[in-house]
Amino acid sequence: MVKIETRDFGEIEVDPDRIFNFPDGIFAFEDTKQFALISPLGDDVYPMWLQATDSVTPCFIVFDPSLIDQNYRISLSESERKFLQIEDGTNIKLLSLASVPEDYRMTTVNMKSPIVINADKRLATQVILPDKYDFRLPIYQKIQEVGAV
Repeated sequence: MVKIETRDFGEIEVDPDRIFNFPDGIFAFEDTKQFALISPLGDDVYPMWLQATDSVTPCFIVFDPSLIDQNYRISLSESERKFLQIEDGTNIKLLSLASVPEDYRMTTVNMKSPIVINADKRLATQVILPDKYDFRLPIYQKIQEVGAV
């Protein structure tokens, strides 16, 4: 186990298999090269936290995009596949970064720029999809108030 200091949970121990290398960092955080995927609600229960291992920031709340959109599919370019060392049968995990304001019901996820992880090699990168996915997709449906008649 590896001890890391987190933004939201203090010092915790993380299984080394849950630590991923980001050679290019994450957009706007290119200097941070290693993140731990933390599941405080249980194994593989979302949301999860993507926490830098060498500092309490950056830290991102992430979701599995296929839980938000069952039809979510991506295709990687040949250079992205090569960068991530992806071959047929590679265990790939996708994550969408969430923006969680004070009113959590206004949470959005970035479906346009997912994190792609080669779980076998513990290698990851963020990609920008050419598809029509949203940068800020709301994940909670607005409940309309019904007025009295």
